[in-house]
Amino acid sequence: MGTSFSLENLAREVGATVQGDGSLVVTGVAPLDSAKEGDLTFLTNPRYAKNVGSSRASAVLCQQILPGVSKSFLLCPNPYAALAKVIGLFFPLKAPAPGIQKGAWVHPQASVDPQASIADGVAIAMGARIGARSILYPGVYIGENAVVGEDCLLHPNVTVRENCVLGSRVILQPGVVVGSDGFGFAPEGEGYRKIPQVGNVVIEDDVELGANTCVDRAVLGTTRIGKGTKLDNLIQIGHNVEIGQHTVMAALTGISGSTKVGNHVVMGGQVGLAGHLKIGDGVTLATRTGVMEDIPEKGVYWGSPSDEMSVEMKKVAAYRQLPELVKRIRALEKALEALEKKGGAHGK
Repeated sequence: MGTSFSLENLAREVGATVQGDGSLVVTGVAPLDSAKEGDLTFLTNPRYAKNVGSSRASAVLCQQILPGVSKSFLLCPNPYAALAKVIGLFFPLKAPAPGIQKGAWVHPQASVDPQASIADGVAIAMGARIGARSILYPGVYIGENAVVGEDCLLHPNVTVRENCVLGSRVILQPGVVVGSDGFGFAPEGEGYRKIPQVGNVVIEDDVELGANTCVDRAVLGTTRIGKGTKLDNLIQIGHNVEIGQHTVMAALTGISGSTKVGNHVVMGGQVGLAGHLKIGDGVTLATRTGVMEDIPEKGVYWGSPSDEMSVEMKKVAAYRQLPELVKRIRALEKALEALEKKGGAHGK
């Protein structure tokens, strides 16, 4: 790796405090089970606290001192966020040199900031604008009049179609498609007529979209993803959807057209939302939740159709008792039948 820091220096960089030898030099960062002498390891999940003492690491990044562990500590209130900073220090981004490579195609009427990096195999159409320090890797396509803001990072084979807008510091992982046609078809006779999708997509500052995620352009108007929102791989955002700020979604989630999602919403994997819904601020949707009605109130929801988590857990607990309940009901029916036969016999 070739990079080293004293614990004191790391503490200053990430806003932590040192407990132990501040002059100790660490030359790497590694998980508990694979760390070696000279490494900084980390504890971001309390369930692994029992493994810290046996780790070969020289120092530990965590929230508080662990009794019985004879190592130096880097302490901070949010060790997970501090770990992100530490990894960035040991593995800094190696940006390519600014400029347009010979193998790129840029329309004469496109605008590329001199500080941007445009790799071989990039295509930038007429009227498109690329901001300062943005990096476009091979296979990226930027459509007519599309805008890429400053300090954006577009990985290989990203498509940003015509008239779509990226803010600053947007990261698009490989295969992302921004501005694909929405799923709009009007029944006509025995077939379907395609509804032209003539709107656009606006992705605000500091958004990241995972690999092969697709954001459909609006039929009319704008599909919008708010500032600071993070989407995992393989997510589908339908046409005219509006997503608020600092919302996070795990893989395989799908949102149907014209649904509005609030700020600071959390969605687990494989969540599905029907169209034209409103999801309020601070809502959490557990994995595989299917939402068919508005959820205006902050809370944790689960199930398909969705319900409050506590209510759905009771339903699941009851459901698991059904086989035994069926046995008991059958036994009661047989006992009742026997009593009726017995009663009938006494009546003769």
